[in-house]
Amino acid sequence: MIQFEHVSFSYPDTPVLKDVCFHLEEGQFVGILGPNGGGKSTFLRLALGLLKPSSGTIKRTSKKISYIAQTTAISDTSFPATVEEVIALGLVDSKIRFDFAQKKKRVKEIMEEFQLTKYRKRLVNELSGGQLQRVKIAKALISQPALLVLDEPDAGMDEHAHENLVQVINQLHKKKTTILFVSHHPHDLEDADAIYFIEQGQILTYEAELERGHSHVDL
Repeated sequence: MIQFEHVSFSYPDTPVLKDVCFHLEEGQFVGILGPNGGGKSTFLRLALGLLKPSSGTIKRTSKKISYIAQTTAISDTSFPATVEEVIALGLVDSKIRFDFAQKKKRVKEIMEEFQLTKYRKRLVNELSGGQLQRVKIAKALISQPALLVLDEPDAGMDEHAHENLVQVINQLHKKKTTILFVSHHPHDLEDADAIYFIEQGQILTYEAELERGHSHVDL
């Protein structure tokens, strides 16, 4: 689905990534860990096609990618939209053609899946951090993307909301959604198929099964 072959990237006079090789296969849940400034954000921007490598090649077999960042415009208190309306926005650029009845049904299904039905008419600026994250993920998934990319999506969330978010991600993994999850918390990735550590521009690969419970990386 995404394949890095000996990829390096530099900003002017500043090398960021060095000779990175990385493969993400369909249906995999892959976690990314590493310290701030280690190259995680640049890696994601390359994976999403927002940057071009200085050397090496990046191949993608699907353009149907949904991305959830640390922050989003819908968290702004001035955004006058309901939960239902925001989730429906995820169908605007969808390549899947829905008529009105199908759109309504799809929005209803995704709200039920993420336990948001009772909030359907609530303005998004009235939601808690955890509720808002569920809305963002529902919006990202309503168009049935091939890949879900999450960049530390728990930023600013309380412990309970964070635990709920991890549960949702693990449920998506069980449904064979392909996931690329950047986190500061190794325990978020206990169910990942593989974990990659990015530090000082290099990527270290470990099988998730071997790394569970004894990560030695100082975050």
